[in-house]
Formats: sequence, structure tokens, C-alpha cells
Amino acid sequence: MTISRAMRVRLALGLAGALAWAGAQGVLAAEPQSPDQVHMALRILASVYADMESKLPNQLDRLAHENEEFHDGSGAMRDAVAAEPAAYKSRVLAALDKAVNDSQAVADTSKTHDTAKVRASLDTLAASMRALNGLFPEAVRAEPGSVPPPQHGGPPKT
Repeated sequence: MTISRAMRVRLALGLAGALAWAGAQGVLAAEPQSPDQVHMALRILASVYADMESKLPNQLDRLAHENEEFHDGSGAMRDAVAAEPAAYKSRVLAALDKAVNDSQAVADTSKTHDTAKVRASLDTLAASMRALNGLFPEAVRAEPGSVPPPQHGGPPKT
């Protein structure tokens, strides 16, 4: 049985597509070179998120400070992925930047003292944090709301 040229082209394109999809899946949830650092960085961000949530509805003025802590905590993630391959690191940093921007939006929205708007901003931040978590294997993730707010004296305990 001979395979026509058109069939060979379709098979080649199908194989190339399958390989590209498989490669993309590997990039989306790759095993980081420093899983413990990534896990701790995600826990720090999740803990600050929990602290932000705890400020609703009566401590909205504190959200600007929590935003600063979120920005500071993002440095731990930047350090954790510093040695990753460029394409993977770029994806992680883009997702992290989105989360940092969404944290800033929470702080900005808190100035309105409109609890519903702040809640919506927190929900947007949670979604961007879930997207960031999705770039890592389940074992290192720390989803928003999964870690208690930080206690005075340092980052959350593992």
C-alpha cells in the first residue's frame, strides 16, 4: 500500500501539531529547577492574598500596605525562576507581572472604600494567581486562600 503525497503531508502536519501541543503542555506545567523556592514563593504570595482578604470589609486602608508586601513577595518568585530556561521564565514572569498589577489594582480600588469593588479586584487577583500556579506542578502550588495570613515575624511556615 502506498501513501499519497497529500496523506504524507497531513500525517506530518498532524505529528508536528501533536508534538507542538505536547511541548506546550510541558512548558505550561514544567518541573522547576528549584521547586522548594518556587513553592515558598507561591506560599508567600498566597499568604499575602489571605491577608488582603482578611482586611475586608473594615480595614480597606491597610490594603495599600498589603500590596507593598505582595510586590516584595514577588521578588521571591523572580529569584526562584532566575535560572529557568528563557521561554519558561518569560511565561512565569509574565504571569507574575499580571498578578502584581492585579494586586496594585486591589490597593487602588481600596481607596474607593467600596467593598464590592474591592472584592471584585481580589477575585481578579485570585484568578491571576491561579494562572501563575498553573505554570507549575501541583506539588509546588499554593492557591490563593490555601495559606493563612502571615504572622508577625516572617513568611508562612511550610
